[in-house]
Amino acid sequence: MATNIYGDGINSTIGENTIKHYYDRAGIKAATATNVYGQWADRKSMPLKMGKTFKISKFLNIYDRDLADADFATKGYLTARNVTDVTNGMPTLAEGAGAVNKQSIKKVTFETSFARYGEMIDYTDEVEIWSEDSVQVRYREQLGELANRRVEDLIQLDMLGTGTVMYSGGATSNATLGAGLAADGSEDDAYRISYDLIRRASKKLVRNRASKNTQIVTGSTKIDTRTINKAFYAIVGPEVKFDLEGLTRGSGSAEEFAYIPAYKYAAAANLAEGEVGAMHDVRFIESESAVVYAGQGADIPVDYAGTLSNDGTKFDVFPVLFPTQGSFATVGLKGHSKIKFNSKSPSKVELSNPYGTQGFFSYNFFYAGIILEEEKLLKINVLASA
Repeated sequence: MATNIYGDGINSTIGENTIKHYYDRAGIKAATATNVYGQWADRKSMPLKMGKTFKISKFLNIYDRDLADADFATKGYLTARNVTDVTNGMPTLAEGAGAVNKQSIKKVTFETSFARYGEMIDYTDEVEIWSEDSVQVRYREQLGELANRRVEDLIQLDMLGTGTVMYSGGATSNATLGAGLAADGSEDDAYRISYDLIRRASKKLVRNRASKNTQIVTGSTKIDTRTINKAFYAIVGPEVKFDLEGLTRGSGSAEEFAYIPAYKYAAAANLAEGEVGAMHDVRFIESESAVVYAGQGADIPVDYAGTLSNDGTKFDVFPVLFPTQGSFATVGLKGHSKIKFNSKSPSKVELSNPYGTQGFFSYNFFYAGIILEEEKLLKINVLASA
């Protein structure tokens, strides 16, 4: 027998073929190409053989307002406390005091369940025979990009499930966003994103003890660079970004643009993926895949001539998401890859492929997401220009 043999390309005396790994790397690279939402998720893991449900618990501080307290929604944990209430609430002890001023500890538990997702592409051997393209690489890249989008969408949808919600204008729900607007569009700005709305969002997050994502950007020696305060991050769609770019503050000779494009401070800062600019204590990330609550706003006025996006009957609602540190996590299974790719060549003959003409590529993954601290994961729903 010859010393140098090819065999099946794997058990070869001259070394294993690497082309398959090259194909797989193309898919894996595509599957991690975009990380706009995933970059804000903490990572948790769960061992195998422990069921599909992941649970995590935390204790609430005794001295805090309870999240169900009527004042929490507007005042957060400790801010804006009435000095009289604080004074009268001090745990004084009388001489010979017995078992008084008792406190209790509250523990809360959150849980999520794993779900499996996957898609496939099938093809015939003639694609490989006649195609001028490297279809093996292209199929894996396309599936990888699709898997990447599915993971990003799952994280986005889970984050948008937060119960900590604000609305632009005087709205109290999606259905009231745009209610009462003039038909000529002269009042549209009342429901768009605004400088004051961002300030109120920042105030709410501070009251809820959310940690800012970045440190102060002190600028650089380059001309026209800007200093940026410690900031939260907010994810917006292109429609909201369009409105952000035109926002101003002040009036008369003191009026200035409130929004600072990222290129004016990028030289002195580490930009997050997708970061496009800053305003007040918030730095903005643009997501082309940001979802829209299409047609879930108020009814548009009769003969509406404004510029707000709508479906012809109702206004479209656009969420602005603030994913602060520690507010959300994805859960992985120990020992399992984030995404698993599978393939079968048409040349593999078996009962289901008797002529050796059919092949496929597929991917699948397990996913579970969990909101860890809902009060620190804020969503603002606004109307936006079409």
